[in-house]
Amino acid sequence: MRFLVPAALGLASLAGPLIVLYMLRSKRRPERVPSTMLWQEIGEPVSSAVPWRPLKLTWLLVLQLVVLALFVLSLARPFIAEATVLGPHTVFVIDTSGSMAMAGRFEQAQAAALDLAEDVSEANLASVVEAGPHPSVRIAFSSDPEAVAEAIRSLRPGGGAEDLSTALRLARGLAAPDRETSVVIFSDGGAAPLPEEPVVGATHLVFDDHASNLAISGFDAEPSTEGTIRVFVQVENHGADRRTVEVAIDIDGLPAGSTEITVDGLSAAQRVLPVPATPGSVVTARLVGADDALALDDRADLVVGGGADRGVAVVGAGSPFLTALLQSTPGVSIADADEADLLIVDGGPLPEIDRPTWLIRTETTPEGIDLVGLERNLAVTFARPGDPVLDGVDLSETVVAEAQHTETLTWLPLVSSGETPLVLLGEVNGHRVVYTTFDLTHSNLPVQVAFPILGANLLQWLGGGDAVSVSTEPAGTPIALLTPVGHRARVTLPSGDTQDVAPDAATFFDTDEPGVYRIDYVDAEGDVTSSDVAVRRFVPSESSGPSREIVGAPAPGASADEGFLVREWSPWIVAAALALMALEWWVGHQRPRFRRREVTA
Repeated sequence: MRFLVPAALGLASLAGPLIVLYMLRSKRRPERVPSTMLWQEIGEPVSSAVPWRPLKLTWLLVLQLVVLALFVLSLARPFIAEATVLGPHTVFVIDTSGSMAMAGRFEQAQAAALDLAEDVSEANLASVVEAGPHPSVRIAFSSDPEAVAEAIRSLRPGGGAEDLSTALRLARGLAAPDRETSVVIFSDGGAAPLPEEPVVGATHLVFDDHASNLAISGFDAEPSTEGTIRVFVQVENHGADRRTVEVAIDIDGLPAGSTEITVDGLSAAQRVLPVPATPGSVVTARLVGADDALALDDRADLVVGGGADRGVAVVGAGSPFLTALLQSTPGVSIADADEADLLIVDGGPLPEIDRPTWLIRTETTPEGIDLVGLERNLAVTFARPGDPVLDGVDLSETVVAEAQHTETLTWLPLVSSGETPLVLLGEVNGHRVVYTTFDLTHSNLPVQVAFPILGANLLQWLGGGDAVSVSTEPAGTPIALLTPVGHRARVTLPSGDTQDVAPDAATFFDTDEPGVYRIDYVDAEGDVTSSDVAVRRFVPSESSGPSREIVGAPAPGASADEGFLVREWSPWIVAAALALMALEWWVGHQRPRFRRREVTA
């Protein structure tokens, strides 16, 4: 035991006067008498007794000496120094990737972080960074242990991969100039070394418990030659033993059959099953009774594509490229303008928008887009990340000879060159509209590999609600939103909870949970005018539960006392002293008993 104020121990000398007082006490014994009237005439008594007597230990003296010793000890502030990873400012980087759900890793990491959070104070500030697919700061520079604990308790492992590099950059960005900042990483470490290893000023607490795991690593659907839908299911065994598992298939939440799959150790097995699904149906594959270490990868979802062909008509100048696009796009047929479901307007005057329409540099711009000039010799510099319309589309080699320079507050730029939008998404008269600011024949886009993919995606988006336009990506991938003017997006999560998104938000990021996300666009009256569906799946590489130790390095100029936490005993000692004082009062007053007062009539 060590003392912060050792000089206070000198106050123990007060025990001497206390003992002297006990030796000077009179030997006379108090006696209770009914009246003092008979002794009023008696003179002042004279005593021949000595003013002191030999010291005799009593319980009262012992209690008083112990109370005095405790108060002296509390003033000396005894403490012990415990080894700790906390510093003047500690950033908790907590991994919420899919592999952290393996065999209770995340629960252990969360418990360890909560234990450290109990020691947060004005002297030991703390911040919390979530290290999931999209790292974020949950709380910063807090001295409140309960607030830090609540931020830790709010974290959940998802189905995506960790981004520890970005999380560590966020942690370094929280460094304070007036405090030494250290980083504690609660993680299984992932599979690959970080670019910045060894990580300076960081301590890695490794959580790498492992157990046998089965996972659905592949799930897809396709139409058969008989006109039915078949689903492909792949189950992967990450353990060494051969196992047999039941795979149940649900359609729109209702049971639709099951099958058993036997998988050898460290291998995979597949099945192809016919299912009574229709275009737009949500099909789910579940592992039933799989006793394994990771439950998040025991389920996969998809939305069946296809459906009746949509008739598309081309009006205006037209081009062989558009004709070839329509002929090669599944689910699309060429139709007359009067009967078409979708319309492509290639130049010419702006028509009345009475159906989903793709406008290609018309003479006048649609409502909400202002034409301010022309721009020449443009290269694509921006393609909206995460947007399903751009899935599989590479526009890095695309150049445009001339395009309209437009400005808009209500349309969404999908592809741009600097401040010049090239492709915009919007809505006119309640119909989805694509506006291309350049003539396709005045660019190299039609001869790019990306053109048929982009064209098919645009037609699928214009179809709105067609299952083929469903975005299926790994968990953690953002969902692009196209919220009409005067509407707000409402997202239903796989758990069934709903989240209202800000009207100006273009992307929904909270997609770590695997499953089906439904996006409803709600108007001011609360009516749903249109909906989209997105599927997010567990990242297969996380199913094996990769783990390793992250190499750390001490921070330059770290203090010698860093790594120790001072725990004082004074509060407990004072509490014990007060309890003994109460006991001393009880003993000193001869254990008084409360008597009931008798009332006489």
